Amino acid sequence: MFRIPRNAFRWLALAVISMPISSYAQQLTFNKAKQSQETHFSYTWSNHQEQATDLAFSLPLFALNRQSHRKFIPELAQQYVFIELHKAARKINPKEARVQIQHRGENIHIQVTSRSQNLFDKWQRSMDQSQEKAFDQYLDDNYYSHFRSYLGQKAVKPDHLRYIAENKAALLPVAQAMYNKLPTNSSTRSYVNLVLSWVQSIPYNELENRLTSNGAGYLPPLSVIANNQGDCDSKTVLMASLIRSLLPEVKMAMVFLPNHALLGIVLPFRTNEQTLYFGGAEYLLMEPTGPAKIPLGKIATSSAQAIAGNMFSVEEVQ
Repeated sequence: MFRIPRNAFRWLALAVISMPISSYAQQLTFNKAKQSQETHFSYTWSNHQEQATDLAFSLPLFALNRQSHRKFIPELAQQYVFIELHKAARKINPKEARVQIQHRGENIHIQVTSRSQNLFDKWQRSMDQSQEKAFDQYLDDNYYSHFRSYLGQKAVKPDHLRYIAENKAALLPVAQAMYNKLPTNSSTRSYVNLVLSWVQSIPYNELENRLTSNGAGYLPPLSVIANNQGDCDSKTVLMASLIRSLLPEVKMAMVFLPNHALLGIVLPFRTNEQTLYFGGAEYLLMEPTGPAKIPLGKIATSSAQAIAGNMFSVEEVQ
């Protein structure tokens, strides 16, 4: 269940900000160098306080080389499903039912015939389930998941939640290097804001339409670092992965807007900060995309307008 806080108009006035060009996140330097079995990365960028900040870390080559993401091709998915359906059909006793499976344009047509209505219902249901299972297995094998837009439109997108779960360990050197930049006993907010300013400074690639792009342009977290660029979904997943590396229990959620993404985190918040209530929790929002230097609890005007208009969907980060 979603709800807009009762003081919505107040926090729209207080928490929504339109950033001037001078406040854009700026990556001042970026260097990458291979060293034996690892790659060393170093950065300087201008943080939310307009201070030059530096960061350095190393990642093993095998981890960087293992990262890959392929465009979702419906024809390949359908071919996989077609083969799996034939396997399922061969298990049916021909005395009970016969099955014909045909490609019809972009769809697969399953025709079950039987002398018994009960057997017809049984095997029609079984073949329909086999079709759904095969498609879900193809998505899982290729790091994709089902997606439903705020309008109820169904699509396939990269499995962002899986990427977060599987990259939190690989990104621990980055998270630890970031944490080491903070004074002793710094708050969780300080860590989140430091990471946020760094992710915002990474050069931005425009996000393609989730409903039609088939995953084109998406980069997994380590690929964002290796390529020093990413679209809003890619940068939001990187942000969530870095938080999860050091904060394994904190509740988070990805908020999908039309052609944009935000990240929410359950932390104490102030009355003038932007939050979203979902699933019994109040999520403090952030804008990982950049290039605007927007601190934790503030979001862009366009994002606030989309949320106020219920133009969003949410996935809770496990």
